[in-house]
Amino acid sequence: MRSIIDILILVVILSGLIGKSAISKFTYQNKNSKTEQLILEHVHALPEVKEWFITAKRSKPGLILNQPGSRSKYYSVQVGISNNDMFRTNYYLFIDPKNFSIYFWDELDTASSLITLQQWRHWRNNPGFNKMHKYKNGKLVIL
Repeated sequence: MRSIIDILILVVILSGLIGKSAISKFTYQNKNSKTEQLILEHVHALPEVKEWFITAKRSKPGLILNQPGSRSKYYSVQVGISNNDMFRTNYYLFIDPKNFSIYFWDELDTASSLITLQQWRHWRNNPGFNKMHKYKNGKLVIL
């Protein structure tokens, strides 16, 4: 009877350790890539990401790095939370590996465009930014 309890305790401890390591603070596709490490360091240094890690602390915040695809030259980084063995993306950032410029994917823009960090910082507090919109002549137009 004692050995069954020991086994159950061991299973609970191991499952907790596995669950915690599934999505870490940084998730690398290729841990040996200096470029990928630099990209994640640049993203994690952003004030918005630092704040996200503090405010979402109880929900296991994390970053997932995705390599460029056949149609894109940018790496993408998903910023989100890990709950119940599932990663929920809050927003995407795209990084140019040549100069480490960072862009925000504005998925509510009718063109689903990438905007600069400066544009994102300017527009994100506008109430219309969280509704379907487009940019016209440097202005946010709500649809």
